[in-house]
Amino acid sequence: METKVVRCASCGQANRVPAVGEGKKAVCGRCKEELPAASGDSSHPVEISDATFAATIARGSSVVDFWAPWCGPCRTIAPILEQLASERSDIRFAKLNVDDNKSTAAAFRVQGIPLLVFFKDGVERGRITGAHPRASIESAIRQYLS
Repeated sequence: METKVVRCASCGQANRVPAVGEGKKAVCGRCKEELPAASGDSSHPVEISDATFAATIARGSSVVDFWAPWCGPCRTIAPILEQLASERSDIRFAKLNVDDNKSTAAAFRVQGIPLLVFFKDGVERGRITGAHPRASIESAIRQYLS
């Protein structure tokens, strides 16, 4: 039976899960939250909010995209982040809508979007602002999360 490792967006725990069929759900072994990526949808960054932000970045490596739906450059880098999310199981990719989550955006002094912030075990390691090409984002991942 084919299995894959899926990192929980809530607590950061790595979970080995079998491919699940239609209508079945996998849950995290630690916090019991549903693992949406286990059903085959691992190509998308996790949507997070003010309420889930701290738990999402607490463990492991994370890249958080501070964005807004009206932002053209944010829409430009979205496919790049989706590709990276599908290729990199060692890093959690997340998106935080700055219009809907003003507390976290203010706490991180977001002045321009898109803003990618790189976290390791809950600590900010670096950030880049603007619509960067894939090579630049991969370079920042190597610099801040290796």
